Amino acid sequence: MKKFLLFNLAIASLLILSACATEPAAEPEAEVDSPIEEEEAAPEATSPPEPTAEPTAAPPSFPETSIVGVLGAGTGNTYKVEFGTFAALDFTDDDLPAAPSSVEAHWYQADGVYVVAYVGLDVASSGPLCPGNSILTTEGFEHVSNTPTEEGSCEGFSTLTSDPNVGPRVCLDTLVYVTAIPSNLAGTLFGTLEALADEGTALIGLTSQADSGGDAPDIDLAAICG
Repeated sequence: MKKFLLFNLAIASLLILSACATEPAAEPEAEVDSPIEEEEAAPEATSPPEPTAEPTAAPPSFPETSIVGVLGAGTGNTYKVEFGTFAALDFTDDDLPAAPSSVEAHWYQADGVYVVAYVGLDVASSGPLCPGNSILTTEGFEHVSNTPTEEGSCEGFSTLTSDPNVGPRVCLDTLVYVTAIPSNLAGTLFGTLEALADEGTALIGLTSQADSGGDAPDIDLAAICG
């Protein structure tokens, strides 16, 4: 009897152990993910501001003027005369220092005198010239002057000036003449381009007229001519 009981206890123990062995293992608890802190958005890269360009000075130029004369326009504004007698001589337009109506005399003032710019004249191909200027007032022609662009190009002119402040210069590829005419003098301004002809026995030229009644603008010769 005791053997039978012991046998049953042994069987029961085996069944309990078997049941424990076959019971599914408890699933491990899922780990709770810790909240991921969002990274702060990096600030957008910005390009450094472009350096501000220094304002460039406007290139020098001749100002607008209301006192303008056209050389060679109209009767009597082209001529060829003999020195001494001033007798009129035959010529063609091709003989002139510039084609009629191709050059304009633009009048300005600087340092108390009139200044004229011969706009349209090709100074590179015009050759030696003897430009001149004067003003016609109620007293007649005044402050007449001629000055050579090259040595000898005014040989024989009775109005050749020796004033070092009067004469031509090239500014911005334009022939500019500083005259002897006071800028406060009223009258008709004459701007001429003349040259020697017939081996120096004659002069040939063309001229222009402009009323000085308009206000001649100031011109900065140092800035324009350098």
